[in-house]
Amino acid sequence: MSDVDSKLRSWFSELRRRKVIRVAAVYLVAAWLLIQVADAVFEPMGLPAWSIKLVIVLAALGFPLACATAWAFDVTPRGIERTPDVAPQAAVVAPAASPVAVLPVVAPAPPAAAPGESVAILPFVDMSPAKDQEYFCDGIAEEIINALCCIRDLHVASRTSSFQFKGRAADVREIGKALNVGSVLEGSVRKAGDRVRITAQLVSATDGYHLWSESFDRDISDVFAIQTEIAQRLLKALKLTLSRREAEMMERGGTANADAYDLYLRGRLHMRYGTSTLPAAEMFRQAIQRDPQFAQAYAGLANALAMRGIWRLNSTEDETEEAMAASRRALELDPLLPEAYVARACLLSMQGRAEEAVQDFEEAIRLNPASYFAYYMYGRHVFAMGRIEQAVSLYEAADRLQPDDYQILCMLFGGLQKLGDGTRMQQVGERAMRAIDRQLQVDPDDGRALQLGAVTAATLGLHERARDLADRAMRARPNEFGTAYNLACAFAVMGDRDRALQLLHQAVRFGRGNLGWIEHDPDFDGLRGDPRFENLVATLRSGPATQGDNA
Repeated sequence: MSDVDSKLRSWFSELRRRKVIRVAAVYLVAAWLLIQVADAVFEPMGLPAWSIKLVIVLAALGFPLACATAWAFDVTPRGIERTPDVAPQAAVVAPAASPVAVLPVVAPAPPAAAPGESVAILPFVDMSPAKDQEYFCDGIAEEIINALCCIRDLHVASRTSSFQFKGRAADVREIGKALNVGSVLEGSVRKAGDRVRITAQLVSATDGYHLWSESFDRDISDVFAIQTEIAQRLLKALKLTLSRREAEMMERGGTANADAYDLYLRGRLHMRYGTSTLPAAEMFRQAIQRDPQFAQAYAGLANALAMRGIWRLNSTEDETEEAMAASRRALELDPLLPEAYVARACLLSMQGRAEEAVQDFEEAIRLNPASYFAYYMYGRHVFAMGRIEQAVSLYEAADRLQPDDYQILCMLFGGLQKLGDGTRMQQVGERAMRAIDRQLQVDPDDGRALQLGAVTAATLGLHERARDLADRAMRARPNEFGTAYNLACAFAVMGDRDRALQLLHQAVRFGRGNLGWIEHDPDFDGLRGDPRFENLVATLRSGPATQGDNA
């Protein structure tokens, strides 16, 4: 294609985006009808002959004015606003080259997307009188992110990326540059009794102009509907259309019970921190009691109990049966619920039904190809099966969805280590340490970041840093399975066999440990052949077969 053809196509595309062609067509039709009416009625009304000519001249003069107005302005729910320019793709600056040095930069940016097709959802601000609804505000932003992630033509910045700006006074244009997005959604929540007022505004990260803004003053029972409406209004403002499947995903589930929704969000909050998921499971159980038709609460309960089994946190057979029943009920209520398939897949993995688990993971990804959690857990599952190359491929898919998440970078680092890909392993390891450092700046006591940081630093040869992170992890969460297991990995890599085996035995005492993962974990290569390690493996091998993971 010649440069002239390319420029013409680009010009016509911009005319369509600004609705100039549509306005021109409507104007021509309206002008033609006006002239026909004038021709039919002016003479019987006794108007002079030149009056028809005047109408034709005015219509002709108004045509370029209408097109120019359509080019410059757009009609939005907020009123008439200037249409934002779209910067050429080549002009999008990657975060690493951004002059905004004071902002935290999140790993290399994904391939530049057209600004109108990418968005970051910032955490909503708590405007409630008591300032005690932070979890509620965060939950609303997360639900909007989850709703938008299923849209193929829209790039949505991950929660980790967007939430790093929580409580920070940063210009929207600077946020757009740091996250490589064309627009930013921000908002506030004011909750009082059974009423909630949610204000949301979509702002162009190119020029700071508002693309859309609206306030919703509703009963708290309408909060799911409000979240869906905000997502739909955002897509309309970005001029994106949904496929039928995407529309079905957008409209899925929810609850009209305010107490059930509040308990659900509290359960999600507990799930985000640590491996002690009993409080989360209890929140989900209470949510189900309030609304027995709440599919997401059943999926949450299934996931919470599945995580207990995967982490070997003294999970009981009754809990496993409860989790499986919850996943089945979630799918009965909403067959399009990806998180329910992920939960069931994790449970099947625990039970050693590896190929059945694969089918459920595949279905979850088919329903929502943008599900980071599905790729992440699927990768862990196949790693425990010994399918290292497939695990690396799945970790890479998850990394593309959330390139700033330290957990997936650490998993990818371990997979590449197992494959012996030293060059890529080094690159990913350095990215992982930068991501961990950013996370620890936000939350210095994040036990998971401290544990995985210790392992990654040890493998990179940063032994002093690894020991410091290990000490901090032990102080932050001394009695958790994940702490003992991951620090055993770190000390094994550093050659401290006695300390590594002590911690590994401690991890097994917290739960059963997992034979498949320990057998394939490259961090334990230095322990293989040691009678103490082989005895521990023999103990696990003599127990019930399981296929879950525990790192």
